[in-house]
Amino acid sequence: VSRWWSYLSLNSLMARLQPQNLDLHNVGVGETKSGKSKNHLPCRSTSLSSDFADQHHLRRETKTAIREEKNASTARWVMLTLYGALTIVDHINWISFWPITKRGEHYFGVSPIAVFMLSMLYVIVFIIVAPMSGQLVDRRGLRFGVLSGAFLNFFGSLIKVVPAPFQMNGTVGYAFTFLGHLVGGIAHSFVLIIPPKLAQNWFPPSLRVTAQAACVGFNQLGVTIGIFLSPVISDSDDRISLLLLLQFIGSMLILILELIFFKGVSPIPPSLSATQLPPQTSGGGICPTCNEIFKLNQLQKTIAALFRIPGYALTVLSFGVGVGGYYAIWVVLSLHDLMSSVEFLSTSALLIYNFVGVLGALTAGQLIDRSIVSHRFVALGAYGGFAGSLLLFSLCLLSKNDSAVAMSCALMGIFGSALSPTTIDLLMEITFPAPQVVATAVAYVVGHLWGLIFIWGNIEMQHLKYYAPGLFLAVTAALAFPCFAIADNQECRRRNYELRTAQGGVQGQLEGNIAVELVDHNFFVVGSGNNGENQDLPSPSQ
Repeated sequence: VSRWWSYLSLNSLMARLQPQNLDLHNVGVGETKSGKSKNHLPCRSTSLSSDFADQHHLRRETKTAIREEKNASTARWVMLTLYGALTIVDHINWISFWPITKRGEHYFGVSPIAVFMLSMLYVIVFIIVAPMSGQLVDRRGLRFGVLSGAFLNFFGSLIKVVPAPFQMNGTVGYAFTFLGHLVGGIAHSFVLIIPPKLAQNWFPPSLRVTAQAACVGFNQLGVTIGIFLSPVISDSDDRISLLLLLQFIGSMLILILELIFFKGVSPIPPSLSATQLPPQTSGGGICPTCNEIFKLNQLQKTIAALFRIPGYALTVLSFGVGVGGYYAIWVVLSLHDLMSSVEFLSTSALLIYNFVGVLGALTAGQLIDRSIVSHRFVALGAYGGFAGSLLLFSLCLLSKNDSAVAMSCALMGIFGSALSPTTIDLLMEITFPAPQVVATAVAYVVGHLWGLIFIWGNIEMQHLKYYAPGLFLAVTAALAFPCFAIADNQECRRRNYELRTAQGGVQGQLEGNIAVELVDHNFFVVGSGNNGENQDLPSPSQ
């Protein structure tokens, strides 16, 4: 009986286990007894192999991402250096005739004012051309802007040496030099307005203002080299031709470097806002058409929309007054032939003004990028400090003390150089996602207009007293501080957008009535496809 009971119990146990074993077996082949498919349940060895493969793939992707990030980090500084080389050559070409007006007068056989106008031509052409150049760069991209500036600099320098086989001096030589400076002024209208676009396309938010400050440093370096190198090379009237030849060689080398190495966009977007700007197109060819260049109706609408943004008009006005005064100081310290021959207005003061200014710009950039101080606070300090240092400069001229003049020049350089990177980046914040280069070009046009007023005032007032230009600049530049103080420019919309997106907000969300108005009215259209129609900004739903 016990043997029989054991046999029945064993059969019962086998009957209960048989369906489970069958199911496990069928799971391996993907079928059940009823013929229905079941999910595959891998054995432990298969699961371990899959986990190992996933981890290996993840490690490989991580290493690739780190390598790409490292390459992008190196590339951004290469792009900044390439732009720096371009802007140095551009500013040398611009400024080189300022300190040698009398030698140019003898070489070309024209009046000193005519020689002085060679450099002033850059300012005048910039005022006319810069907004259209900005529209082209916003439409075609950063690389197009850099290559346009490099090519036009080369072409302008080439025109100046065309009469070299015959005769580069005299009125014929002056005519070619004038035409070359005219083309160089167009190149200048591309080069000067590019830094915000370069910072946006290549640098993360923690380095954007610092990158623009470095661009200011390259500008200062170009001006300093031009002012110091021109008198050294052109130590006699007949050596001005050598100066023009060296400018041609330098412009040609820079064009080759930019063509080979410069890239307009980072392979890895450096920030969340870099993908939310108006779209770029490649256009219909290498050279833009006349219809593409002279889209004045579209440009007018864009500029009108910019000035409706709260705080933009007053911020641009204050920037124009401050930067115009900053440019005018270059004239006060460098135009010895036309203006003062006072000993302490020497190249040493200009050297202090420019190189100490680089430190001021970089310091301001670091304060903002590291979120130690806000854009507005740094800019307020720069405007107030620049006006105060201009007044101190005038008082030091009265004392005729070289050390006091040098100290005041250092202060002017520190505060004056900080104006451009802080204010321009603030404009990018309050106008986001507007076309960056057009917004920058408008600000610099206002700055150049005020610069013309200040330079003319300096020349006229120099006939009164040697300290009159500095006093005139101090009084007028002081107007920038209250203009900036009352401007409604506290909101950093670009940084707020990046912060919301990083915290899991709706990507592309643009808050505020002005943002909605700009998107709805489609004023910031920069794409060239379909004649610029139906290419909207990122909408709140994107």
